[in-house]
Amino acid sequence: MEARLWWAGSVVMAVVLCFLPLTSILGYESSAVMGVVLGVASMRLTALELRANGQAPVPDPLAWWLDRLGARVVLTLPAALVLMLNAVRVQNCDPLAGAAFWVLIPMVSVLFGHALVFGLARLTGSARAGFWLAGGVVCADTLWFGVRLVFEPPITGMHTLFGYFAGSIYDEALAIPSPLLWYRALVVVVSLTVVVLVEVAHRRSARQPLRAVGWAAVSLCASTGLLLARAETNGFWLERADIAEALGASVESEHFVIHYDPAAFSPPQIDALVRDHEYRYAELQAFFDEDPIATAGRPLHSYVYPDRSTQQRLFGSRNTFVARPWTYEMHIRWSSTGDTAVAHELAHLFTAPFGGGPLSLATDGGLFVHLGLVEGIALAADWPPSELTPHEAASAMRSLDIAPDLRLLFEPSGFWSQPSGKAYTLMGSFVRWLVDTRGMDRFKEVYAYGDWEGVYGQSTDTLVAEWEAFVDSAVVDDSRLELARFKYSRRSIFGKVCARTIAELRRQARNAEGQGDYARALDLQTEIQGFQKNKPEPALDIARLLVKLERWDDATALLDALLARSGKSELKPKTRAEVEELRADILWRADRRAEAADAYSTCLGWGHSDGERRALQLKLLGTTTDDEEEGDLAFQYLFESSGRPRLLWSALQWEAYAPDDPMARYLVGFQLYSAGLPEDAIPYLQGPPATLSHTELDEQRQVLLARALARSDRPDESMAVWVRLLGAHSSRVRLLAVEGADRLRFDRNEPLQPHPKAP
Repeated sequence: MEARLWWAGSVVMAVVLCFLPLTSILGYESSAVMGVVLGVASMRLTALELRANGQAPVPDPLAWWLDRLGARVVLTLPAALVLMLNAVRVQNCDPLAGAAFWVLIPMVSVLFGHALVFGLARLTGSARAGFWLAGGVVCADTLWFGVRLVFEPPITGMHTLFGYFAGSIYDEALAIPSPLLWYRALVVVVSLTVVVLVEVAHRRSARQPLRAVGWAAVSLCASTGLLLARAETNGFWLERADIAEALGASVESEHFVIHYDPAAFSPPQIDALVRDHEYRYAELQAFFDEDPIATAGRPLHSYVYPDRSTQQRLFGSRNTFVARPWTYEMHIRWSSTGDTAVAHELAHLFTAPFGGGPLSLATDGGLFVHLGLVEGIALAADWPPSELTPHEAASAMRSLDIAPDLRLLFEPSGFWSQPSGKAYTLMGSFVRWLVDTRGMDRFKEVYAYGDWEGVYGQSTDTLVAEWEAFVDSAVVDDSRLELARFKYSRRSIFGKVCARTIAELRRQARNAEGQGDYARALDLQTEIQGFQKNKPEPALDIARLLVKLERWDDATALLDALLARSGKSELKPKTRAEVEELRADILWRADRRAEAADAYSTCLGWGHSDGERRALQLKLLGTTTDDEEEGDLAFQYLFESSGRPRLLWSALQWEAYAPDDPMARYLVGFQLYSAGLPEDAIPYLQGPPATLSHTELDEQRQVLLARALARSDRPDESMAVWVRLLGAHSSRVRLLAVEGADRLRFDRNEPLQPHPKAP
């Protein structure tokens, strides 16, 4: 009777999963959940059958175990069938990968549970004891998994029953990872080893010949030892020492030990990396009025990964950076001075001295972690330079009616249920407003234990209402509203169809495109389009690849079809601008400059970032100039130059033709600065405000000039430019100016002051 209940229970659980996000299809998440359910079911059924047999040490152990293995495997099939059939209701874009996860997780869990109870029952002589001891083994494995997840760097982990924890939900792309294959191979080998050792013990006690069984036991034990010995190499048991060794080098500074790959950074870049870390420490020390190394009693550790693939292999994440306050270490990638990843993750470590609970985090009553405050204070401290500050972005989202109620983000699951862009930005805006209006000291008090009434004398509802009134007073123009609509209208992973599969295909397509394999990238994007027929983004990506393949007519036809959309499938303004711009690029190639110029001009009003607007303005100049040679030089720079040397050569050609042209001189200066020649770039970047007629271009010219002057040991001149840019048109440039001036003060060993209220 109990056996039937376990069968029925597994099917009921599969039906429940059909109505939950992510688990509704046969895939990684459903396999992980059912690995636990079916693994425990297998353990219980084996114990029941051993009891029914009347004795734990059965007369012919190996034959008995093998005879019932088929029934255990069959146990997994009804649940798998339910999830497969649910694809009629919920789209499953990769059933083969789902089937592979099912084999690797629930089926191996069933094998493990069957072998574990069998072996422990033989050891104790009791089926009941064998079952409870097996449960203890699983609980111990769960505890070990949790301890490693908390105290070791990798954010992924392995488990005997649920198989694999994939880490951050923000890393949506997921294929079957090789460490999972190796780990499940270890679980299979260990399971078979237990069974064969039981058979060996039985034959020895019965004085039967061992023969092949003995050799099998030796081989399986050796295989187990080999797999365990290669756990680090195979990637399923990594520790911080392994990561530090794999990165290969470290450098110590006043506040940090920075681990890095020496092949990825030149000596000047390493110096810049160290200096950037130390500046961020001083900046955040002024903001928080804390000194975390005084609390830690040792330097902070920063692990800097050279690329996404290395980060995935060593840390378990391609895109998510992590800082753990309780270990005083952070894991990031770094591209250049000013990279906001250092500031954001380091901000988490600065909260350790005033965090609550055993992990030094924001909590509600010291028990539940308040993730909204954890991420909110990091963004509030970082306050990254962007076209939309977090305050402006929050105002835009509320104006567009796409912002969730901030009160939901205070709930345990509310923060993760929202797309990361919305959740981080809204909480960052709220926390910065709270710090600016009530002070850091009071925020530290509420951060630890969430006593809002006791600290502020106001409920969170009242505080949120005040914040809402504050952000609603911000003025956001139509162009930036469209930018916000584009940036913050994306769904979270829980609301996407085939989120894992499509993200993985998109990742593969990007890699193929980066390697110049446009045909392969086109095939992958076409596959994505098959899953997202009503979305314009895959078609736009395909059109871009068709342009790179010089299939102009095909690209134009696809773009025209996108522009002809109407009704519910009509393009959003930002997407329409991207389509129009790509179509204008094709028109320019066909020497239809006037039509291209009209399209570029129209695009400028539709929610572009500063960088996108700069590119459009350059294209507009090239298609509207009366000087045909200048237009050709602009075309050459934009479309026929790839790589830094070629771009610099094209810019120099333009400057040689028109030495007094501010645009040509700016492009030469830009390329020289980007090539690491700041002193050579200065003469080309110099000039009073409005040297370039377009605001975005001229402000960027001044940003580069200030940086070049600073790097050329001309700090006073650099400071003068930064001070002038404090009144820039762009929010991004104003924030860069604040940071640039601060960096000069830091270089002079001047104490940094907390920034004024965030704009």
